[in-house]
Amino acid sequence: MLKKLSETPSQTAGPFLHIGCTPAAIDINVFRYEIGLAPFGDISFDDVINIKGRIFDGNNEPVLDAMIETWQCDSNGNYFGYQGFARKATDFETGEYFIKTIKPDSNNDNKGSQISSYISFWIVARGMNRPLITRMYFDKKGLENNKIFKGFNIKKRLNTLLPQTKDNKNFIFDIHLQGKKETIFFEF
Repeated sequence: MLKKLSETPSQTAGPFLHIGCTPAAIDINVFRYEIGLAPFGDISFDDVINIKGRIFDGNNEPVLDAMIETWQCDSNGNYFGYQGFARKATDFETGEYFIKTIKPDSNNDNKGSQISSYISFWIVARGMNRPLITRMYFDKKGLENNKIFKGFNIKKRLNTLLPQTKDNKNFIFDIHLQGKKETIFFEF
């Protein structure tokens, strides 16, 4: 009879996170192409959108050593292989991240209902025992009608899932890990 093994306990993202996941961020250039550097490879200038932001801790201080991964569909609402995946480290001095990508189209959930366009964010950083998952939506009206949020008293916090923007090409999406401005996080 085989002995049942216990699950390995969760650990925080430690000081060696970047060596394994984003080595170029610390000037270790072992790969010809950094994994997740560009979600869609070559993008025409007309299709490019820029997303930047910072991740803030509970004291409203930027987290200088976080890593984010994003996942999104393409401009037709489709997912193809690894396309749409990005992995970025926050800047070690400013805490800022930057993603050059395309605006995703809306897509359908597993029941065929349309979901407004979004980009999923997966975040790890020092002191976090588990990754956090959130989304950046592009349409407030679609967000308010999204079935995911029905039954929750979070209407006042839905803005934490919307980027700031001055035009349709440049977006600022700050993520607050806790505190008064805490971003809505999902558990899937």
